[in-house]
Amino acid sequence: MPDLFPTTHPTWLADRLTHAPDEARAHVMSRYFEPLCAYVRASSLRALGEPADLVNAFLAARLDDPAYLTRWSNSGMPLRRWLANGLLTHARNDALARARRSRAGGSVPPAELERMTDAHDTGALLALERAWAVRTVTEAHERVHSELVAEGRADWWELFRLHGIQGMAYEQACAITGIARSNATNVHRAVVVRLRDALRAILEREGIRSEDIDAELASMQDLLQ
Repeated sequence: MPDLFPTTHPTWLADRLTHAPDEARAHVMSRYFEPLCAYVRASSLRALGEPADLVNAFLAARLDDPAYLTRWSNSGMPLRRWLANGLLTHARNDALARARRSRAGGSVPPAELERMTDAHDTGALLALERAWAVRTVTEAHERVHSELVAEGRADWWELFRLHGIQGMAYEQACAITGIARSNATNVHRAVVVRLRDALRAILEREGIRSEDIDAELASMQDLLQ
């Protein structure tokens, strides 16, 4: 399987950290909240509380520090892996602090907390990757759909949806959309190209190096099959 965590470099997001930090923080909250929740649900961290509560607490604590994302931009690490590392550390420290404050020692003994949060679960990292891939592909679909509607080509998207996503035969999809069968293949191919371009633009925005994007797209395809 292609490397799940290709090297990043400063791009759009790093630029926003310098010139519009509030925009950068909002972007991270929007793009990475659900993937991090998926990570928690698939890891031993789920024993510590509701995934949404754990992720919200982590993001609120870390993104409140302007230097946190700046350190990521200098780290060379993919942002999703950086955030997963931070979440693991934050959950361990928070749970240990609560256990030590509790006379009963907390619901999970400190030694067990240390074991639970010592390293990433492979399954949890894969869950993070799948959720991130779904979020990325969904954004690309929404972008291309909106563009085609604005261009008066909503029927192009409908043909792609019926044939490319639902697997409907061209003949039936053409009867529904009104697109000539002789033009259906070209329309479908044009939408696929636009989706791939949208995905590339999103990945570049996230800091994926241009030379790594094809491998990243292949990895995403493997994860979503």
